[in-house]
Amino acid sequence: MKILHLCDSLNPAGLGGYESYLHYLSEHLVGRGDVSVVVTQASRLDSPEHIDFEFYSIHFLTGNHLEARKWELFALPEENREQHASVMFKKNDLELNIAALETQLSDFICEFKPDIIHAHSTYVVFNRVLAGLQEKGVLDKIPLIAMIHGRPKPLILPSGERTTDIESFSDVCPFDLVLAVSQNVATVLDEHFSRKGVTVPVLPLYLGIDLSVFYPIPELEKKWDIAFLGRLEKMKAVDLFPEMLGVLKQDYPHLKMVMTGEGSLKEKLLTDFVSVDVSHMVDYLGVIETDDVPKLINQSRIFIYPSREEPFGLSILEAMACEVPVVTTNVYGPLEINTDGVDGLTINPDNVDELVAAVRTLLENKELRTQIGKEGRRTVERRFDIKKHLESLSNIYQDLVVS
Repeated sequence: MKILHLCDSLNPAGLGGYESYLHYLSEHLVGRGDVSVVVTQASRLDSPEHIDFEFYSIHFLTGNHLEARKWELFALPEENREQHASVMFKKNDLELNIAALETQLSDFICEFKPDIIHAHSTYVVFNRVLAGLQEKGVLDKIPLIAMIHGRPKPLILPSGERTTDIESFSDVCPFDLVLAVSQNVATVLDEHFSRKGVTVPVLPLYLGIDLSVFYPIPELEKKWDIAFLGRLEKMKAVDLFPEMLGVLKQDYPHLKMVMTGEGSLKEKLLTDFVSVDVSHMVDYLGVIETDDVPKLINQSRIFIYPSREEPFGLSILEAMACEVPVVTTNVYGPLEINTDGVDGLTINPDNVDELVAAVRTLLENKELRTQIGKEGRRTVERRFDIKKHLESLSNIYQDLVVS
């Protein structure tokens, strides 16, 4: 089967849940004899036409460079973005972008001839592009699936309209089926669809982890006490880290934390580490290669992911699969993954005291770290193995193609 994965956006730094998901999913699809191709908007003005990987390729469509300009805006500090937006974008930018992408995607589809199109978080752009191509008869009854990887986030369109990404997706939903990465996301979609009279079925389908990639490596020395791997954004609660380390430093002056990723809070975060005199406790590695993630997790004693907003939590599962105990929040996606005190420690969001207490509990009790780590691995094996996910997804593909 030839599968066209379609994304409004891929992080140019190669970070994020569904970037990782697509990487491992494509490898397993190839193992079943399928062909995976990813098409997305070019996130840089100098983006190549395509990048070839071992198991899939990514093709970049330029449109009118709206996506590239968006990432230029996101590179600015959050408080400065609104004043630059009026200069960087035109009111009809979205319409111009969609028109350009309709032509470019139509050409690609005619050449690739996919059996199915699997869209990922196409909230604003490619859902409208697909709707346009559907009306023009270009898709020729190709089944369309959308997988929604996130909870509602505020959105300002080039026209100045303020909405949310899920609201925009609900306005134009040309799909035969919508998959949600958690029950929480499915509930949110159902509420939006019901309000707008959208009759497309929504099905929750948890993502999966490749257990042959993420597994414990006991012979690796623990270099760090705490690890965080993710986007450096407010929703990930990374702004809590300087205060957390400032408190922990009093009892653990030699504690070391590793942090990876990019994001709009990076510079402020690094500055705040200096301000509270904990920068010597942090190894910031920037963006790391996907293949290096399992080793880095295994070199850490504790993995923290205290998100304010988390639709699912692939990074949490990766740490659990490596038998590294996790500290997460008791909201949304993580609440569907972890049982507090069994396969992780869960805390209330935005609570530095609880975060410090959870880290302290695990630092001081090696037996508990081991116990929670092993239970975490068992949870992933039982509920979040990518092979089980792939089996369910392949059945969905097959049912839609046959029908």
